[in-house]
Amino acid sequence: MKELEELEGENSLDINNDENYKQIYPLEKIRIEKGRMSLFEIKRRQERGDIQINPEFQREDVWNYKQKSELIESVLMGIPIPVFYFFESKDTKIQVVDGRQRITTFIDFMNDEFDLKQVKIITDIVGKKFSDLNVVQQRKIEDYQVDTYTIQPPTPEQVKFNIFDRVNRGGTRLNNQEMRNALYQGNSTELINELSKEECFKKATAHSIKSNHMKDRYIILRFIGFYIYYSKITNNIEYKGNIDDFLSEIMLFLNNTMDIYLISELKFMFKNTMNFTYDNYGQDIFRFNNLNGINKRPINMALFESLSYLFTLCMQQGKKPPKEAIDNLKLEFDKSGKFVSGIDSVASVDYRFNKVDKFLKDWNDYKS
Repeated sequence: MKELEELEGENSLDINNDENYKQIYPLEKIRIEKGRMSLFEIKRRQERGDIQINPEFQREDVWNYKQKSELIESVLMGIPIPVFYFFESKDTKIQVVDGRQRITTFIDFMNDEFDLKQVKIITDIVGKKFSDLNVVQQRKIEDYQVDTYTIQPPTPEQVKFNIFDRVNRGGTRLNNQEMRNALYQGNSTELINELSKEECFKKATAHSIKSNHMKDRYIILRFIGFYIYYSKITNNIEYKGNIDDFLSEIMLFLNNTMDIYLISELKFMFKNTMNFTYDNYGQDIFRFNNLNGINKRPINMALFESLSYLFTLCMQQGKKPPKEAIDNLKLEFDKSGKFVSGIDSVASVDYRFNKVDKFLKDWNDYKS
């Protein structure tokens, strides 16, 4: 089957189409600190683990040696370079939002990992590593001051997204899931990345969800998030209608959890649910039926998370509703209008998951 370009109801992936981005935040909640830091200090803090350079978030191609060498030459010439943007978490760890390639270049050079090539002005440094430079040149690099902007708590998650979007507009625009993947590295990103590669997930969705732009990880994270929320695994997260704030809190919860078994349990649950789905309901269960009966509609994002939650409960309770009953539920869902537009409002989310709970209690009524 040809891969589908979109998920039905996926507008919340795009920061510009996010219906929830209408809240006005008090100015005192937005904290962005301007500062200066030497390259030696950046290297020291990175090696100590205070500054984290995201290894997975690769927005652009790795720089070649000519680009790296020209950056080092610019520093030796005293030419100003663009500012660095950092994101500081509540545990005071700092993550690079913009400037990762430059920081990596500086640290690698000071660690003697490459020599300078193809510079045009200071030609006597060609072929030299950091340790080969004279003391004055080494000191000039180590003491070079860069301007920094650090986004600090309690800046709201949606504001962080908007800032992240603004500073990364030079290249391809990122969607909300790609930004989350950059900002919240840890257990959560490892979990959804692993689950997105599972064959059981691909079979249950007919191999039709593209991995580019992280659409597969997005719908998995939504399901995991709502499962955690409605199963009351934590009482510290509340859904208030902003899906980005909610998913960010879910990722932070997973990154900071002290429950060593939770991540394993979520993996086990997800894999079993996807296998249960495919074995009992086939690869098109997460699509609504097309009225003309000819063209297939795309995988519906809200239907995926709702039915996945239902099937998880079915396994936990030892139930297996017939496909006819699930199809009737889907028809009711489709007619509600809460699965294509406005899907992330509190009313729509409550409707979907309350309906699932009610269906599971009454599913025997659907038997013929």
